[in-house]
Amino acid sequence: MIRYWGKIRKVRCKPEVMNPEHELMIIGCGPAAITAAIYAARKRIDVQMVSEDIGGQVATTFGIENYPGFRYITGPELVEKLVEQMNQLDIEQQIGEKITKLSRVDGSYVAVTGSGKEFSAQSALIATGAYPRELGVPGEEKYRGKGVSYCATCDAPLFADATVAVVGGGNSALSAAFELSRIARKVYLISRRQWRADEAPLIEGVKASTNIEPIIGYVVEQIAGEEVVKGVTVKPREGNGGRRSLTVDGIFVEIGLQPNTSFAEGLVAINDFGEIIVDCDTFTGVPGLFAAGDVTNVKDKQIVIAAGQGALAAMGVFEYLLKRR
Repeated sequence: MIRYWGKIRKVRCKPEVMNPEHELMIIGCGPAAITAAIYAARKRIDVQMVSEDIGGQVATTFGIENYPGFRYITGPELVEKLVEQMNQLDIEQQIGEKITKLSRVDGSYVAVTGSGKEFSAQSALIATGAYPRELGVPGEEKYRGKGVSYCATCDAPLFADATVAVVGGGNSALSAAFELSRIARKVYLISRRQWRADEAPLIEGVKASTNIEPIIGYVVEQIAGEEVVKGVTVKPREGNGGRRSLTVDGIFVEIGLQPNTSFAEGLVAINDFGEIIVDCDTFTGVPGLFAAGDVTNVKDKQIVIAAGQGALAAMGVFEYLLKRR
């Protein structure tokens, strides 16, 4: 058993190889995975979910204002509602198991976990999401969800008329800074080097914004606060002098995402960003193997998009299993 938000959650685990084979193995337990599980179970597909944790990035998101049906909801609250709905259906869940290798054997999928267990299914859905690259500085973990954010699209509205900092110099950082400049009072844009954004209109838009102050050639040294973020200290990338202490209400870390795809290397096509390449139906090109959510090359990483991809994947699996029979 594992502890889940203060409650004891039973996990059905059997030793060694898990038999009989299921029709669908869903790897992950975030919005894409849970939505797929709900859709698949309603179509009477025999589903087994295998995941290291519950909720993914959403479980650590402070506030959500752009998920349909909720004017405002916290990440943990949304996950709890999704899990509650999933638990009304007959879905076998193996939570606390991290898959280290996924292979295709004789037309089926076999997953091996770090604890030595094996799971098999006729089809599989990879929905393991991605994790934001972190700064790795003092205060980052302490103030995660308390002013430290990794998604401007998700959290920008919470910082209306505030002073914030954005860290990064690529497309995501400049997009975040521009988006925040329309909401916040002032935006510091902190980057290690000259901007690497490849969209000229975006760069021009940031330069034209009167409330964005670029701080180029600096790195974050420490994030400070009390109950929530109150400031950030930056220092020159080269040398130890010239530190600056900035008073901010929030800091947005926009230095990229790292998809959780290591266990599927060699099985699926992966792009230069480490994302699984899928078509518009979430199909990977490998028979019976689908992928959904932030782990894929879908352009925008949003909760509602991940959920939509999960639904598409489940319907794709249903069609695949029909043809297989």
